[in-house]
Amino acid sequence: MGKYSEYFLVFENMLICKTCNWAIPKPKDCTTSSLRHHLKKKHPDLYNTFKDKDERSKTERTLAAERAIALAQGLQRICKSEPETGPGSSSQPPQPYVNGCTIPQVLNSWDPDREHMLLVDRAITQMMCTAVLPPSFLDNPGFRNLLAVTAPRYQLKPRAFFTESALSNLYEEYYARIKTMLESANFVSFSSDVRYLSEGKDSLVVITAHFIDDDMMPRFVVVAVSLIPRIPTASDMNTLLSKALNSYDVKEEKLHILVEHSPLEDATNSANIKCVDGFAHKLQKKMDMCWNCLYQLLCRLDEEKNSLSFVLAENSDGANLDSSEWELVREIIGVLKPLDFAIGLVKHRFFTPISVVIPLYKVIVRQLKEESSCIRAVQETICNRLTELMEGCESQDELFLATFVDPRFRGAYFTTDKRQGFLEKVEEMAFLPVLQPVQVVEPNFEDFSNPFIAFRKYEQPEPPNNSKLEAGTKALADMQRYPSDFSNKMVEIQSLKTILEGRQKKNVMYIIGIEELEDYLSQDPAFTMDPYEYWRNDVNSAKYPLIKKLALKYLSAPGISIDCQSVFSQLEYITTELRNNWEREVLEKLLFLHHNILIYGF
Repeated sequence: MGKYSEYFLVFENMLICKTCNWAIPKPKDCTTSSLRHHLKKKHPDLYNTFKDKDERSKTERTLAAERAIALAQGLQRICKSEPETGPGSSSQPPQPYVNGCTIPQVLNSWDPDREHMLLVDRAITQMMCTAVLPPSFLDNPGFRNLLAVTAPRYQLKPRAFFTESALSNLYEEYYARIKTMLESANFVSFSSDVRYLSEGKDSLVVITAHFIDDDMMPRFVVVAVSLIPRIPTASDMNTLLSKALNSYDVKEEKLHILVEHSPLEDATNSANIKCVDGFAHKLQKKMDMCWNCLYQLLCRLDEEKNSLSFVLAENSDGANLDSSEWELVREIIGVLKPLDFAIGLVKHRFFTPISVVIPLYKVIVRQLKEESSCIRAVQETICNRLTELMEGCESQDELFLATFVDPRFRGAYFTTDKRQGFLEKVEEMAFLPVLQPVQVVEPNFEDFSNPFIAFRKYEQPEPPNNSKLEAGTKALADMQRYPSDFSNKMVEIQSLKTILEGRQKKNVMYIIGIEELEDYLSQDPAFTMDPYEYWRNDVNSAKYPLIKKLALKYLSAPGISIDCQSVFSQLEYITTELRNNWEREVLEKLLFLHHNILIYGF
C-alpha cells in the first residue's frame, strides 16, 4: 500500500476506501492506478492533499540525492586530517577537512569559479542597473536575507567588486554587442533627447542609434548617456555625438540623419550628419498648448461632468460651469479629435519612421478644414500655425523620400515634381546588382473612414509630367539608333572610352530605375500594411530592389518614436543621493546598461 495506506484499508484480498467504503479486489500485479483514479474522481480534496504530499516527498528525495552527490565529490578531493587533540579534548569524532574546510562548510559554500556563482554575480549587477540602485543596496539587510533564503551557499562579494569589476565587464559586453549590430547595419540614423532632472540643475542627455537589420526589422540602441551639470548646449551635444561615432566606428557613408526630439538653441549640423527636428517637438515648440494633452484633459473633464458639477455646486467658493461653457468644451474636443485620431493611426507600437511626418501634417490640415464648427477661428488658427511650422518640409530629401518608400503613402501626398527627385535617388542605387522582378498582386482594401485613405480620394494628384523621364528614354534611343557615332569617337579619342561607357551604363540604369519607379508608384498605397513587413516580403524585394535599398536608409530615421521616450521612464530614481553614491563616469555606464538591458534583455 505504501503512500495509499492513509486512505485505503486492506481486508483479505480487498482494498476498501476509508471515506466511502468503496471496495475493489486487490490487483495481482500490485498496481495502484485504480486507487489514484478513485481519489481523483470521488474525493478531489483528498486527491489534492495526496498529490501535494507526494510532490514534497519527491522534492525531498531529490535534494537528499544532490547532497549525497556533493558529499561524495567533496570526499574525493585531497583531504587532510584534523590535528591530534590532547586527552582533554572533546569526545566528538573529528570531522575531515576538504581543501582547508570542514565538510559542512564545503556544502554551504560555492567554488568562486563555479558557473552558478558567476550567474548570481551577473544577476545582481543587472538588477542594480535596471532598477538604478545605489551601491549601498548591497548592504541592505533585506537583500542579504533574500540571498540567504534563495542561495544560502552564495558568498556575497565586496561592494567594490560590483561597482568596478562586474559593472565594467557588463558594460563591455553590451558595448561589444551594440558595436557588432551597428557594423552589420547598412545605414544608421540617430536621435537625441534631453531631460532635466527634478533635483538640482543636472540634465540627462541620451543619444540612440536606429537602424534596420538584415531581417528588415527596425532596431534601436542607446549609444551614449551623459549627465551634464547644467542646461546642455549644442556644443555638448556635438561632443557627445562625435564621441559616440568614434567609439562605435560608424563609417561616414552609413550615416543618415540625427533627429532631435529636444533640439537645443543654435544647434547646427555637426559630426558629418544632418540634423532635423522631431515632429512631436515641433508641434509643442510652435504651439501654445500641447494638443494631445489638452484633448485628453478635456475628454476626461467631459466624462466626469456630473461629478464635477456636483462638487462645484457643493463648494460655495467655486463657480459652476453653465451649459454654454460645457458646449464650448465639447466643441474644442471636436476640433482636436481629428489630430489625436490621425496621430494614433500612424503610431507604431515599436517604431514609427519619419515617413509619417508629411502625410500626418497634410491629413491634419485637411481634417481641420473639412470639419465644420462654431469656433471656426480656432481651426483656422491651428491650420495657419501648422502650415507655418511645416513650410518647406516637402523640399527635404529626408522627409519626402522616406514617404515615397513607405508603401502606406508612396506618392499620394505629393505633386508630380517630386517624382524626378525620387528617380534620381533610385538611379544612385541602380549600379548595384538587380534581381529579376516577380509579379505580385497587392491587396485592395479601401476604408474611407480612415483619414489617410480618404485623403487620396479627395486630393487626387495631378497627372505626371514625364518630360524629364521621356528625355532619358530618348537619350538612350538615340544612342542605340546611331551607334557608329559613339564607336568612332571611342576609336578616335581613346581617353573618352571610360567616360562614354560610364554614360551608356548610366543611361541603361536610368531606364531600369524609371521602370521600377513607375511600377511602384502605379500601385495603390496600402495604409494598413506594416512598411517593414512589406519590404521583408521576398516578392516585393525582388520586384523593387532599388527602392528597397532606399527604404533601408530612409525608413531608419525615427519620426514619433515611442521607444525613444520610454528610456526616460525611471528618471525619478536618478536622485541627488544616487548621484552622490556613484562617480559620474560609473553612473553613466549604469544608465547605459539600464536602457540597453531593458531593450535587449538579460
